[in-house]
Amino acid sequence: MQVDISRDPKLSKLDHLFVLLAEDNRDVDVPPDVRKVIGDARFEGRGDEAITVLHDPPRKLTLIGLGKADKLSLRGLRAALTTIARTAKKQRDKTIGVLFPYLLPNLDAAQTTRIAADYLSGADYKYDAYITVKKEDKRPSAAATLVAHPDLDSKTVKALNAQVSAVADAIRTVRDLANGPCNIITATALADRAEAVAAEVGIKCTVYGKRDIQRMKMGGLIAVNRGSVEEPRFVVMEYTPKKRAKQHVALVGKGITFDSGGISIKPAEKMEEMKFDMCGAASVIGIIEAAAKMELPVKVTSIFAATDNLPSGSAYKPGEIITMMNGKTVEVVNTDAEGRMVLADALHYASGLKPNHIIDYATLTGACVVALGSEASGLFTPDDELARKLIECGERVGDRLWRLPIWDEYKDLVRSDWADIKNSGGRWGGATTAAVFLKEFVDCPSWAHLDIAGTAYAESETSRDARGSTAAGVRMTLEFLESLSRS
Repeated sequence: MQVDISRDPKLSKLDHLFVLLAEDNRDVDVPPDVRKVIGDARFEGRGDEAITVLHDPPRKLTLIGLGKADKLSLRGLRAALTTIARTAKKQRDKTIGVLFPYLLPNLDAAQTTRIAADYLSGADYKYDAYITVKKEDKRPSAAATLVAHPDLDSKTVKALNAQVSAVADAIRTVRDLANGPCNIITATALADRAEAVAAEVGIKCTVYGKRDIQRMKMGGLIAVNRGSVEEPRFVVMEYTPKKRAKQHVALVGKGITFDSGGISIKPAEKMEEMKFDMCGAASVIGIIEAAAKMELPVKVTSIFAATDNLPSGSAYKPGEIITMMNGKTVEVVNTDAEGRMVLADALHYASGLKPNHIIDYATLTGACVVALGSEASGLFTPDDELARKLIECGERVGDRLWRLPIWDEYKDLVRSDWADIKNSGGRWGGATTAAVFLKEFVDCPSWAHLDIAGTAYAESETSRDARGSTAAGVRMTLEFLESLSRS
């Protein structure tokens, strides 16, 4: 949905105006005719309340309740914005307006307005690229106007519109890539898309093919790719600001374009969802796209290793010992623990760039889903200050993280009798042992691993998201990069 933030919207030209109101809304600043409708309809603002009346102009006016004013939350606002988008689509509205006359907790007017516009822009998202039946009858998205908070001046509104547009484009890039079918979004296609994004925003992109990867001795990536007819790709995207960069952040994404589990094959049920195993790679592409469009004064390098993980006569097997890019040896005990194998090489490469911070994104473990469900991504880092910043950034933009331990005591679970380390610690503490494994390949004091297995995609439509990719980690990281530019 195209969203424009406006200080003086032309309400008379809208098809539909949506007004979001909490309980006890008598002192809220709304237009007089809206106040009259509130009184005539006896609207109270309860969380389960929505009233639509014919109104001229605009033709329709809908009041949506948000519940108690002291309980306002971004979660509740997102649900309301999704309701708006779905209602507008059903009613074939071409132009809509949204009035949210509040500030979200702990956010100022600019932050509240940007977040509302950001989530509104993606509230009508649906991946339907391959639906052909009655495609000609698809209802187009409405153009939306979000009424700016009265404290915002014209210059601020203009800047917010540019920021929202950049973030919206990046979120769509991530969701479209992750939702794409695995026969289309191969390692080669993922690398090609990274090159296209880089060309669009004017940044450098280097794609390494199979021979390059072998020459670089990326043993983990080479091993996982052995069962596939598709060649692997290793991709490095580099954004350097025009002015001197304040800091350098390396982002590393897991790019398993389909994960069957390999020889340690997964159950058939829901295996089709393993096309989402490249969500980490999609995220780092989207983040650097937005960083470049927003011209953030922070150097960003996005790195991902891409392959699928399939069983075949040439596939890597349990019992093998693999020499990784950093020279360490890994005993393979489970070929379904392939994500950490490709990430390990990518993290070693990122460490060699000597960035100030490294953040990796991976749909890595079912254990993290068991621990946290779909409400938060698992955060693993030995750096307390980095943990604090990332958690705060996630809370501000609705991209929650929960910190889990990465203590050295867990190393005992991944010790090998035959190699330096083994690639799985077994059932107990699975998310942590995966993080402990990755830590062996990182040489950067400020490193964070995000396990987005439970948050990267929604298995079914919810009140806040369409089914499929959610672009987990993108908004949080952009908020983090902006915080570095302000420090």
